[in-house]
Amino acid sequence: MGRNRKNDRHLPAKVYLEHSAYYYRDGKKPRVPLGKDLGEALAKYSGLIGNTWSLRTLGDVIDKYRVEVLPLKRSEKTRKEEGRALERLKIAFGHFLPDSVTAVNLYTYIDARKSKEGRPVPIAARHEILLLGHVYRKAKRWGVTVNPVVGIELPEKSGKRAYVPMEQVEAAKALASPRMRLAIDWAVMIGQRRADLLKLKRSDIRKDGIYIKQGKTEAELIMEMSPALEALIARSDAMSPQIPREYLIRKRNGKPYTGDGFYSNWARLMAKHVKAGGQHFTFHDLRSVSADEAPTIEEARDRLGHTSTETTKRHYRRKPTKARPAS
Repeated sequence: MGRNRKNDRHLPAKVYLEHSAYYYRDGKKPRVPLGKDLGEALAKYSGLIGNTWSLRTLGDVIDKYRVEVLPLKRSEKTRKEEGRALERLKIAFGHFLPDSVTAVNLYTYIDARKSKEGRPVPIAARHEILLLGHVYRKAKRWGVTVNPVVGIELPEKSGKRAYVPMEQVEAAKALASPRMRLAIDWAVMIGQRRADLLKLKRSDIRKDGIYIKQGKTEAELIMEMSPALEALIARSDAMSPQIPREYLIRKRNGKPYTGDGFYSNWARLMAKHVKAGGQHFTFHDLRSVSADEAPTIEEARDRLGHTSTETTKRHYRRKPTKARPAS
């Protein structure tokens, strides 16, 4: 059943966390530093052990998936979120033999899954069990013969999020710093995801508009130039520092925001907004605000980079539909 480990149960065999860094220890040999980032550490670990993954426990299978499959996913956000989910799954199931996990074990995990505040989080559990199912599908080529996720009943997906009126966006902007106000205006005007907004550069500006390649879907689009978009670009240009000003949304030192750093700023803004009596919403909700502000569903679809109006309508258009009464 593998080693019984009291601490750091999400780590592979012979990998240890010491003073915020990861190390590989193999008997009496000198320890090998693997770095401070877990993803990087696992990649170096894979290089050290070569093709000798034991796959004796589900924890070994999860480690192999994290090293060989997870880095191939396009979205940085997806890689981070699924990396954290894999850590939770390994703590829960890592000691099992891959073929010994049952539906009862999975239902127990779903029922017991709680947030840091102790609240049940069935949707998070749903995503994590679906990810485990993908781990098992990949593991078939590694010799694992069963997939216990097949056939189990998962919690229902959450419905469409609440409509965010433009008045709430303006109220939050009134409390925001100039840089955060600029980011909000970019999000509402062009409707892109946070990661795609934060990587926009001056070199993406063309005569006919702004070139965008979406990180999640790799969809390519040109956001057509307009007087309002030109004015927004001018605001970005005027933001300090002037050198460097490669990024349209940038920090005080001219460098781009990291996803975590930007999220921290947004969380502080939302705390102020809610304390003032405002509606809580996420930065991603601004993508829906942009879709709602578009005059037609087709324009909303094109702005968001969707291939189908159904996707836009089902997930992003939240404004109540206006209807005429019978005459």
